[in-house]
Amino acid sequence: MKMHGSLYTDKAKVVNAFRKDEKVLLSFDSSSYFCVHEEPRELSHDTYYELNDGTKIERQQSVVMMAFQEKVSMLLRAKSKSVGIPLPLPKGEYRVDITVTTQRQADDVPPLLVMKSVLDGINKEIVENDRQIYECNIRYHYKKRYANASQYRSNESLKIALFDLGSSGGPIIEVSGDIYIVPKQSPILRDGGDRLLTDDADRHRYLARPLKRKMKIAPCKSYSIEMCFTGDTDDKDIDNMALIYYPILGHLGINEAQVHYLHLEKRKSTTSPSIETQIKCKTP
Repeated sequence: MKMHGSLYTDKAKVVNAFRKDEKVLLSFDSSSYFCVHEEPRELSHDTYYELNDGTKIERQQSVVMMAFQEKVSMLLRAKSKSVGIPLPLPKGEYRVDITVTTQRQADDVPPLLVMKSVLDGINKEIVENDRQIYECNIRYHYKKRYANASQYRSNESLKIALFDLGSSGGPIIEVSGDIYIVPKQSPILRDGGDRLLTDDADRHRYLARPLKRKMKIAPCKSYSIEMCFTGDTDDKDIDNMALIYYPILGHLGINEAQVHYLHLEKRKSTTSPSIETQIKCKTP
């Protein structure tokens, strides 16, 4: 994240349903950068009340999404076996690079939700715990349609490269293939129950209010977004932290169809926790 000069400061009043309301310090410029000064939070999943009789509420995951995640895992397992790399990888700090090439528009394959789906496919069998993923980026490439193209040829592909951040070398495992890409989807409740939203689910709405008053994002065909989470982050997933703060961009006028590159990273720090976001009016 680049250094910034003079910044505005303001406080966002965050209304909580289950705890005392908070005032959160924000710093930001007029067009491309903002920082939330708090310990990064994460939204791991929806939480639900159980029925009064103690019946367990079952979640039914999307079969299509789970099949996609299994294909991701299978590609990586096959490649690691062919080059003699035992899985899961040893405990460490890793980076994942994802490239999506498709004829679909970017809002049909939202970067954060595709990233989350891919990381779910990597979790456990490839990397024992996806909290060991300290950086992840996803790049969207639009593939033009041609009138004479074969209707049987796949119209999208996925490339994944996994790096050890403790090494300066190339990727440990790198795979690519034609595959129908399925973003992360919310589970369906099979046994009823009332949905209980965590008090962080709407946090972005409150944090965005002071930013909207002074920030004006330059109109752009595509944006590059970088987010850095600093604090007690070792036991937090970067994609789940992004679920809290990434929606702030929507309040500033940036929609999913415009985000063609997303980079997430987390850093351990015992002082000055923060969530920094940099917006660039081009894709690297």
